[in-house]
Amino acid sequence: MSTPATSYLGVDVAQATLAVAGASPAQVCNEPAALRAWLTALRSTQPTAHLICEATGRHHHALQIVAAECAVPLSVINPRHARHFARSLGRLEKTDPIDASVLQRLGQSLQPAPTPPPPGGLRQLQDLLVVRQALVEEQTAWANRQALLSVAAAGLCGRHQRTLAKELAAVEAQIQSLLATPLAEPLLLRVQTLCLVCGIGERIAWSLVAGLAELGQTNRRQVAKLAGLAPLNADSGQWRGTRHIAHGRAPVRRALYQAAVVAARHNEHLRPFYLRLRAHGKPAKVAYVAVARKLLVFLNRLSRTPHRSLLESRQLLHQAISPN
Repeated sequence: MSTPATSYLGVDVAQATLAVAGASPAQVCNEPAALRAWLTALRSTQPTAHLICEATGRHHHALQIVAAECAVPLSVINPRHARHFARSLGRLEKTDPIDASVLQRLGQSLQPAPTPPPPGGLRQLQDLLVVRQALVEEQTAWANRQALLSVAAAGLCGRHQRTLAKELAAVEAQIQSLLATPLAEPLLLRVQTLCLVCGIGERIAWSLVAGLAELGQTNRRQVAKLAGLAPLNADSGQWRGTRHIAHGRAPVRRALYQAAVVAARHNEHLRPFYLRLRAHGKPAKVAYVAVARKLLVFLNRLSRTPHRSLLESRQLLHQAISPN
């Protein structure tokens, strides 16, 4: 007996509604109850349905959660990829129904794999890190202002910075409390595993776990592209351009760069690699980016088997850094 063909449905997610291509109704309210009723009916009428939507930051979370509950496969696509795919079809217009039809066509053409639902506690960790990053940026802004103000105004500025420091400490305490709950135990294990590596502190590990859920589930080239640390070719014919890093997830890349600066000074395996690059004339920033990529590739390998001792992690890092 042949397997029934997959029926791809494009879903353009907005804050209040979902535009659907390939199923009825063509519009669904973006509320958990309405989504649950629609997906339950869809599963009975179209049992081979496979949803395709774009990552929207927050608005697609309800659809992802309910689709997992109703056992309806869902693929979350990079919006840039969907936009480029639309342009390749000559669709320069942009409306919700058009975007939904483009996503349906993308599913039929590329047949992407379903996106696994996020582990427990990941959404809460991501939200808390958004708040933490906002507080850190505000602290930096006030510190920059303080140097330019009069004595009286600088005192008020310092008082506000102390308030921000207390709020930042409270947010970090909430993160630690979240990771201590049974729901977030897998996240805590990943954080502890990453912290085994010299250069990775607790806060860097939070950023990597929250911003790079694919860590340990992809190969070294894929994970480097996700973080925006893969050197991309720029060649055409006989012309050979300079390779540059581009795209990827900026928060993850920033965290890895900070870790690379520390690792280049104190990590017994990465420090010789950094010094070797500098001795060959590489600028410091280029060398740090190379260290960050080496570090990411190693963390990707380490995350595949999280139950490792410190000695095992050091041996694995030595194998990853040693020249072939």
